Amino acid sequence: MTAPRTLTEALRGLDHDQLTELFRLRPDLGYPLPRHIGELVAQATTSVSVGRAIDRLNAWQTAVAEGLAVLPDGASVADLVALTGRPTAVLSQAVDDLRRRALVWGGDDDLHLLRAARDHFGSYPAGLAPVSPQPLTSGQIDEALAAAGEQVRPVLDRLLWGPPTGTVRNADRALRLIDARTPVEILLARRLLRPVDRDTVILPREVALRLRAAGSDWLISRDPVPTSAPEISGIQRSHSVIRSAAAGAANEVVHDAELIISELDANPRRLLRDGGISARDVQAISRALDGRVDYTSFLLEATAAAGLIGSPDKITALPTTDYDRWVTLSGPERWLRPATAWRDAERYFSSTVDSHPLNAEALAPRAPENRHLIMAAAATAEVGTVINTEDLADVVAWHRPAAGRHARQLEVVIDWTWREATWLGLTALGSITELLPVVLGDRDVPDDLARLFPVPLDRVIIQSDLTAVAQGPLEAAVAGTLRLLADQESRGGGAVYRFSQSSIRRGFDSGWAAAEIGDWLQQHSTTGIPQPLRYLIDDVARQHGTVRVGSAASYLRVEDPAQQAAVLAHPEAARLQLRSIAPGVLVSAADPDEVVEALRRLGLKPAAEDDQGRLLTTRPPRRATIHRPTNPPGRRPATAEEIAGAVLAADRRRPRSDDGLELLREAVDRDLVVQITVVDGEGRSSTRLLRPRQVGDGTVRGIDPVSAQPVSVPIPRVSSVQRPDQQK
Repeated sequence: MTAPRTLTEALRGLDHDQLTELFRLRPDLGYPLPRHIGELVAQATTSVSVGRAIDRLNAWQTAVAEGLAVLPDGASVADLVALTGRPTAVLSQAVDDLRRRALVWGGDDDLHLLRAARDHFGSYPAGLAPVSPQPLTSGQIDEALAAAGEQVRPVLDRLLWGPPTGTVRNADRALRLIDARTPVEILLARRLLRPVDRDTVILPREVALRLRAAGSDWLISRDPVPTSAPEISGIQRSHSVIRSAAAGAANEVVHDAELIISELDANPRRLLRDGGISARDVQAISRALDGRVDYTSFLLEATAAAGLIGSPDKITALPTTDYDRWVTLSGPERWLRPATAWRDAERYFSSTVDSHPLNAEALAPRAPENRHLIMAAAATAEVGTVINTEDLADVVAWHRPAAGRHARQLEVVIDWTWREATWLGLTALGSITELLPVVLGDRDVPDDLARLFPVPLDRVIIQSDLTAVAQGPLEAAVAGTLRLLADQESRGGGAVYRFSQSSIRRGFDSGWAAAEIGDWLQQHSTTGIPQPLRYLIDDVARQHGTVRVGSAASYLRVEDPAQQAAVLAHPEAARLQLRSIAPGVLVSAADPDEVVEALRRLGLKPAAEDDQGRLLTTRPPRRATIHRPTNPPGRRPATAEEIAGAVLAADRRRPRSDDGLELLREAVDRDLVVQITVVDGEGRSSTRLLRPRQVGDGTVRGIDPVSAQPVSVPIPRVSSVQRPDQQK
């Protein structure tokens, strides 16, 4: 097969699978969708896209790319071997990785790194100066170093690994050996340093490479870069213990998520202006979770990301309609919902612990990528291997060198991710669990793991001390009703619920009759209904509804004249603007709900009624709608396979009228001189030589190689472009 002469030819030679892989490795190339290979090349060679692609390289791939930036265009794998001292097979594989990302094109003996990639590594890739105009030979360097002596070594060591420049006054003055006194003057006199301008000196490339080679065959950086990620090792724990711990954590997070959502259902929380939940409300919700504020914040974030809580009006946090469907799912399905939402959420959940859960400040578009990177690195260890997070940070830093350069931030993100993964059961006792591959691979929970999720119960043990004990997780409907009739005092495998006057009254307020409460408890109790609980239900039933409230704005019907007089005499009556309009009838300007709450604070047991005198039950629970990012109706993001197919099909149909542009782009990448034919406004054509520097915005800009003057030519005026080997 003929080697490609341009990046365009290289990409045009890719089949469907290879082009699909390119879009997977560089997803930004698909947005906007390129209409043909020419547009794909234009997008793939922009500095922004190339920067993103390089940021996603691992440390070894980055080192090889930087090595190519050091070498001249058209270098070979053999040149990389000389620069790195690594085997040819390993380097060829790294070069293939760069080719698959369209950062390099050409055969192993004629490699071309994109100009934008060269620019990414700066003016001094690997800390080396540009090629010297008159380079010294190895013999000349050795002789000059020996003559200069050890006094110049500190200066050389400071410049050896970059940057290779230093500042010194009068650097460009003529120096003779007999006049050189300082180490810098000696180095300048012996050409081991070169003046760049009046105040700057530079360590020549050939000198730096010679000095580096004296200590190692790795010449790119001070410390050699390993060709593979560090291995994670540690003590081993029993698989059965890890599996049980993972199942326990997964069950706990499902139960606790249901618990805090039921708390929001009973007591909706107002959102702050930034969309978050206030610290005071989080503290109140956390009381149901043993006061663990950080864990509560995480659950609020995870359930919101899973679409289980939301806000119908941007004012109040409520359960969503999806929550009502979620509670009917099996245990593994319920666990998968928040676990996968955590994996894909563009937020750092733990960053809101010290602020407000659900606020907009926690948005982090790269959070899913970083989270997946950390957990995938952990997944390289065997289940049961206790992982040190410092070792995990080393692995992550190898996979993403850019993250490794910010060690403190990486440490914080790893700590957040590891703690949240432990809450979800993806890690347990310091080791990864069998649930982690389920989330990373977007798979269903295997049957052997699903069996570890306990079957929900529909019965409790009711005791004479007015408590009910659940011996395991309860069915959602049973747990919801039990929380209505009793207050949950503890959580976990043996949750305890306590009956009281206020809890039984909640049942009556919701429309339950005493007989219905008794029948339900009898049906779901393994021990029947103890006598103290029957007395409590009957006592609340006798008192409930003795005062009934309606709206006129609001009105009160009071059966006991003494009770009516006591209400009117209380200071609260003035605030409610209560007044008597008939024997046993009072009216108020306040809303009915406000009147009911005020009377309850007075120790009364009021009941609300409609304008026909019928008792009103508690209104149906409010639900928030789910607001998920959606595409226009009937549209979804195109997959890498679809983008590759569309580009290939369009390119096959397209005539090759853009070859001139491709040649100009090739000339920019390879710093070549081309011959262009330009047509002026009167239709006359002329030819000229041009060294293109930029192609875009409808204009080609470059340098005239004869006059060294800048040239700008509108692309529509260019009628033809010839390669250097085609010029006659």
